[in-house]
Amino acid sequence: MSETKKILDNYLGKNTRIAEKDNGNGSKEVCDLDTGDCYTIRTKDGLIERVDNTINKNRKVQVETSTGIKQLLNG
Repeated sequence: MSETKKILDNYLGKNTRIAEKDNGNGSKEVCDLDTGDCYTIRTKDGLIERVDNTINKNRKVQVETSTGIKQLLNG
C-alpha cells in the first residue's frame, strides 16, 4: 500500500480507491477512482499539499454571446 493511500485513508476515515502517477518533479497526480477527480499533490512530513494546476486540458467553458450560450473546449 502506498504512503499517499495510507495518509488519505487516515484523513478521510475510509478505504479510498486511488491511482497515482509520479510527475518526476516532486509531485504526483492522484485520481479518485470512485469520483473520477484528479489532483496534483506534494507530500512533506506526512502532510498532503494540493498543487494548483496551471494547465487545464479539455476543460469545457460556457460563454454567453449575443446569439445564446455556447460551449468552448479549452485544450
